[in-house]
Amino acid sequence: MQEATMRQVGATNHAGFKYLTEEEYNQVKNDKKLKSVSYRILVGFGENEEFTKLYSECYYSEDENAKDSFSYPVKGKMPVNENEVVVSDKLLEALGETLDTGKNIKLDLNINGETISNEFTVSGYYEADPICPAQMIYVSKAFQEKYAPSPTVPFSKAVAGDEIGRYSVDFNFGNSINIEKKVGELIKRTGLREDVDYGINWAYGASNLDPSVLIICAVLVIIFMFAGYLIIYNIFDINIVSDIKEFGLLKTIGTTSKQLEKIVIKRANLISVMGIPIGTGLGVLVAAFLLPVISGQFDTITVGKGELHLNIWMLLGAALFSYLTVIFSSGKPCRKAAKVSPIETVKYTEEYDKKGKPKKKSAVVILSISLGIVILNSVFGFVSGFSMDNYVQDLIIADFSIQDAKLDAPGMRYTDTKAVSHELMDELNSLDGVNSISAVYMNDSDQEFSEETWAKIEKNVLQSELLDEKFASNGYSEDMRKDELDYRLDTKTLDGKTYGMGELAVDKLKVIESKDGSDKIDWDTFNSGNYVLVTRFRTDNDKVNFFDLGDKISIRSYDPKYAETKKAVSESGEEIEYQSFDNAPVKEYEVYAVVEIPIALGYRHYSLFDCDYILSDEEFLSLNGNDWNAMRVIMDVEDSKEGYVNDWLKNYTKTVNPSMNYDSKESITDEYAALGRMFEVVGSVISVILGLIGLMNFANTIITSILVRSRELAMLEAVGMTPDQQRIRLMKEGGRYFVWSAVVSLLVSTVLNLTLIKALANEVPMFDWNFTLLPNLICLPILLILVIIIPVIAYNRMNKVSVVDRLRIE
Repeated sequence: MQEATMRQVGATNHAGFKYLTEEEYNQVKNDKKLKSVSYRILVGFGENEEFTKLYSECYYSEDENAKDSFSYPVKGKMPVNENEVVVSDKLLEALGETLDTGKNIKLDLNINGETISNEFTVSGYYEADPICPAQMIYVSKAFQEKYAPSPTVPFSKAVAGDEIGRYSVDFNFGNSINIEKKVGELIKRTGLREDVDYGINWAYGASNLDPSVLIICAVLVIIFMFAGYLIIYNIFDINIVSDIKEFGLLKTIGTTSKQLEKIVIKRANLISVMGIPIGTGLGVLVAAFLLPVISGQFDTITVGKGELHLNIWMLLGAALFSYLTVIFSSGKPCRKAAKVSPIETVKYTEEYDKKGKPKKKSAVVILSISLGIVILNSVFGFVSGFSMDNYVQDLIIADFSIQDAKLDAPGMRYTDTKAVSHELMDELNSLDGVNSISAVYMNDSDQEFSEETWAKIEKNVLQSELLDEKFASNGYSEDMRKDELDYRLDTKTLDGKTYGMGELAVDKLKVIESKDGSDKIDWDTFNSGNYVLVTRFRTDNDKVNFFDLGDKISIRSYDPKYAETKKAVSESGEEIEYQSFDNAPVKEYEVYAVVEIPIALGYRHYSLFDCDYILSDEEFLSLNGNDWNAMRVIMDVEDSKEGYVNDWLKNYTKTVNPSMNYDSKESITDEYAALGRMFEVVGSVISVILGLIGLMNFANTIITSILVRSRELAMLEAVGMTPDQQRIRLMKEGGRYFVWSAVVSLLVSTVLNLTLIKALANEVPMFDWNFTLLPNLICLPILLILVIIIPVIAYNRMNKVSVVDRLRIE
């Protein structure tokens, strides 16, 4: 999951600073507490006509930074000479070139608003990740210094838009705990300006998990460790019982309790010396086999992808953990061995229940077998709950979405938010198989408030700690905070967008609270023209309402017919003209619901407050004019017609109107399908391993139990019990283990599934909880077969030794 999120972000680093000067970069680079630091310098943006649907950024980059950004060449090398370049395979294909180095290509680069067209030689190319947000173009240091020299003026003091030539510095700390706090400390430690622009890699959001999730995980880990302890304890306990007479004889010749403890510890050490290297070696071999299989499920190409990288400290840590588990698990059997006396050993028997069965041993065996199955069921229950629909639900909320090709590009400052014409809407609506279609209109302008409403805004938002948090996360200095607040208090406005949405789009909104208490918007009521939906003020950690249900808010019309041309004087003294809507009519609406807008519906460029409104599409056009074009259109179609509609959209966006692009649920799901395949592979492997451990533990328990009782069974045979009777007796004993293990495992698995696993799945967005006992139902029949087969095999092996010889065993 973390890997997939890194791919979305486009980087593996913990955090990064943007728009630094070289001097500021050196301040960061020289910090001793950072584990690693690398940088890239923004040169410009790709502007080839062929790149219309491929947002591309041009940088000079250090090798390490390119590696950390999933864009290091898989063939060739990073550029050195001025005319050398590294591009993605997608860019090469868009230019009509084959994937190879040494080719000459022409690139149009927008550098500081000027288009520079140059011939380059491809020194290398990388394979673009389908879910990375941008295509990278890497040029040489010589090219960067010639066309995009680094400014020396700090970004906060530079003119607006002075981003070219500035350093983006990415770094890693020793660990990913409390990254934001560490970034704040780094800024203070290095003396960087307070308003430095920084970002936290949200792939490391797990370091800020909800405490309840951590508690659930801790409980599950304890259960897993306890199961491991029981398995090893069970083995040692059986071993001690089988050798109890040996310990008694040793005591008769003067061996002390401490010496007996040392003997048991030596056995544990001997087992560890032999077992841990074998286990570690097998683990490495399994990893060497599985890693290419697992990494092969991803469409990414990264340095060392699928290669086995051995970390000696991890291997030593695993060995130490295994050894401590063995020593800890052998503790109680060790004390049992130390306490025996010579007289007790001659007549030693375990504590038996009313049916003549050893009580403690039975309980331990049943627990160790049951917990193995419980762990398997818990892991399977969680992993099998991975839902691709949940994972991509914010990225695509309908079968198809069509919009301007650059609308959702992450770094585009100016995009066409009125690209879908009414004529195209009508054409889409007429396609065969379209069940429902909805336009999303958008107007980006400050929201205005009455005195009464503004008082509530001040209380709920402007005076809240959340605003301070938002200021900090956006890199606002004290002066910038003061200027922003003064402006808002003076104008009584907040930044925000007003959307117009059709019924299908409104149905996709997440309703937080509504006037009628429903989690769905009643379209007929909402479309009456009297209501508005509103969003909340959000930070990374919390949210607060701008408004309450039933509040009255006013929305100004931006119909072009109300526009007035006015003049103003800029800071430089230049007189400029602008369109004013100060005298346009304003309409009052009642807040019907508080909602959240999925990423796939909204405008993916965000501001400080983002106080967004949603009107019905008809009301939006009534307010702003019927000539207003849509920002995007979403469609749901019949399953049987998806291929037809997909082909139509592909042809339209490729040949009829290449400036447009479309997304389909299938294409988005395919891009993330590797993550689903990874869960299937890893989940299957873990399930098989855990299942084998449980079955081997059961088999070991039954076999060992029979072998250590060879003298007891020989005595029974000597007094007339036939071999067949003994086999049946042993199978019945195994059957009792089976029945109790089945009952315990089913009960505990059910309880864990309904509590901890359910709670954990509900906390992780991409998982759905599904009750399952499938692993139990698969393992239990296999255990039953083992119960029948193992006693026969073990007894036949033991029976090869004569009764007399077995009676002589002490």
